[in-house]
Amino acid sequence: MGEIETPRGERKAACDEALRVELNRGDRADLLASRGWLAQGEGALHAALRDFETALRTTEGHLAALRGRAAVLSELGRHREAEAVLAAGLAAGNAPASLLVDRASLRERRGDLAGARADLDHGLRLDPSSAWARVARARLLQGLGEHDLALADFDMAIELEPAIASHHYRRGMSLSALKRPAEAVGAFERALRLEPAVPQSWVERGRAFEALGELEPALANYERALRLDPRNETALSRRALVLQRSGRPLRAIKAYDVLIATHPATVFAFNNRALLLIEQGRQAEALRDLDQLLALAPHDGNGLRNRAHLLLSLGRNDEALRDLDRAGPGRDAPAWHGMRGDALLALGRAAPARKAYELALQGRPDDLATRFGLAMAEEMLGERLAALAAYGAVLEREPAHAGAIERREALLPVLGRSIEVWPMRLAAFIHAARTQFGHERAAFWHAYHAARPQPAAPTRDELAELDAALAVDGLDVTRLVRRAQFRIGQPQRDAQARQDVATALAIEPDHPAALVLRARLHFRDGVFSESLADSEAALRRAPRFVEALFQRARALEARGQANAALSAYDQVLAVAPSNHAALLNRGQLLQRSRQYQRALVDFDAALAIDREDADGWLSRAAVRLALGEPEAAIPDYRAALTLAPHRIDAALGLTQALVSAQQPSLAIDELGRLIKRHPEQAGFWNMRCLIRAVSGQVAGALPDCEEALRLAPNQSGVLHTRALVQLKHGDLDGAIADYDRALSLDARLGQAWYGRAIAHQRRGDAEEAAFDFARARDLDVSAGERYRAYGVTP
Repeated sequence: MGEIETPRGERKAACDEALRVELNRGDRADLLASRGWLAQGEGALHAALRDFETALRTTEGHLAALRGRAAVLSELGRHREAEAVLAAGLAAGNAPASLLVDRASLRERRGDLAGARADLDHGLRLDPSSAWARVARARLLQGLGEHDLALADFDMAIELEPAIASHHYRRGMSLSALKRPAEAVGAFERALRLEPAVPQSWVERGRAFEALGELEPALANYERALRLDPRNETALSRRALVLQRSGRPLRAIKAYDVLIATHPATVFAFNNRALLLIEQGRQAEALRDLDQLLALAPHDGNGLRNRAHLLLSLGRNDEALRDLDRAGPGRDAPAWHGMRGDALLALGRAAPARKAYELALQGRPDDLATRFGLAMAEEMLGERLAALAAYGAVLEREPAHAGAIERREALLPVLGRSIEVWPMRLAAFIHAARTQFGHERAAFWHAYHAARPQPAAPTRDELAELDAALAVDGLDVTRLVRRAQFRIGQPQRDAQARQDVATALAIEPDHPAALVLRARLHFRDGVFSESLADSEAALRRAPRFVEALFQRARALEARGQANAALSAYDQVLAVAPSNHAALLNRGQLLQRSRQYQRALVDFDAALAIDREDADGWLSRAAVRLALGEPEAAIPDYRAALTLAPHRIDAALGLTQALVSAQQPSLAIDELGRLIKRHPEQAGFWNMRCLIRAVSGQVAGALPDCEEALRLAPNQSGVLHTRALVQLKHGDLDGAIADYDRALSLDARLGQAWYGRAIAHQRRGDAEEAAFDFARARDLDVSAGERYRAYGVTP
């Protein structure tokens, strides 16, 4: 039961009146102590102290007066005197549990937490049923971060005093700290049932809902808190954050507007509003917010890095670099170094960019974008060998990385190493169904042109009309963009298209169509980070712009961010469900991640839209082959070859499907046609050699292997194939010699270890065979299965 509230002034007047007539010393001490506590509550500390001291002179050891005097002395900063008063009371044996709790509070106030805890422990040993002592100790434990122990005390206090809202509230705080949000929601609810007008209880309940991932209830709790206290900073902040995280950017911006208007020094609000403004394409406003943030907190690393990112997207690279240098690495040094490398590279400062990328790779050695940036820097510095190695490092991690493939193929002929180009192409043909030199790039362009809404075919004089109009007004952005759309991709007019795009963006930096055109140019140049940045900038202005959505997906794919690319293609198809190129590209991504059934659905949909596209037939054929359906793949490969008779990847895929369908003679015929067109390709000779050997045509296989080795004398795969042929032919010494050479070139070729083990075994070399079998198992657990398919078993 709570106390009966009477206005403080009336109670003081009643004490004054009673003191004028009361003669009993004990009663006078009670009245003086009561008046002292009333004065203390009003902040009249010296008056309160006089009353408490008078009460103690009237009745020595009066408990209420003694406690009041200690409390006032402590509030006056006279902590040692206050502690001495309590010590005297304890020595006299007056209500030791209560005095111990008072002394604990005093000690906590002056920072003696250990002493405070000892007093509370002692007090509770004396009086375990004291809810006041339980709560005092629980609050101290909360401050010490010992929430499990605090929770036990709150539970006991609630058993003793279940109707005190603050007990439930503080219990909820400990539950939240212990990451038990569901229970915390219940505790705050019980507190609010007792006292529904406490804003902070609504706030903390909202935070507990947030921890559960329940954003709508969280938002409702924050709104309730703000109805009670419109200036509540935590509620304003959390409301804005929830709106931001739940994908409601415009409402979130308005919420941050209110927060900043109410609490103008809230640094994080400027940062978050800036990020939302950037998403909406309002870069100028975002920049003002970041400037304001840094005026409030000049050394805020997050703000500096975010401003640097924005400045980079605006082409203000010098300023971006300055902010990055001021920010320092922070907690994510690799990201900082990588971003700094991007800024330096954009400024043409390749040497320091290279250093920055190298530092970034120390923390994130597998980051493809950073490795690609390093390779670009090496190439800008003229370090072609180093650039080649760096592109190779990208391809080791992501063999289908389009940019690295393109730049590496461009560098090898310059270095006089054209012979190295074909193995990479052949690997791409086998692993990604793209085997013809340059086809990867062509496929990307084909897909992109198919994805974007094609401008209507120009009328007979449209280009001439555009030229004439721009001769009069060279700053007409609409016409500049339109002319660039026609000219981009035409080698003879490429320079003019680039100039038109640059001019349009100089006049209107956020023009979505111009940004997408520049993104395409960056992509073609292999600068995928810039392509992605331009696509995202376009989407901030036009969130449903299909061309921008597609270009973003394409750039993410080229950067090796497969999961993000899949999500981005999903967004394209959510806006344009019949987008043929997005279906095709998403299917190819799913195929590379071995999600064959999902890929098949996309390829079926793509072919339903366009049955004249060889890529669609080829992609579906590859998936059907991967699903173990070679008979279904064969007609798809043939359809692709009908549309594109010279597609090497289609011919190779058909060959593989024929072999899988137990039709080796047809596969050999198909390879014969390929060899006739491309007699310089050692891989085709090698493949025909292998098929002939496996199908029992061992004698005919050996000449094919010899020709493959003449074309590529140091290729481990070709040596392995000839070793296999010789093994099947019974030439064990010759087989072992070829296996030895193959393993000297590639010691991790598990099949070669397995084949050599069989050769040793058949020759009676038991120890060598056992060693080779063990090594093969370590390197390639499926080597034995492949050799069984070749018709060779131990």
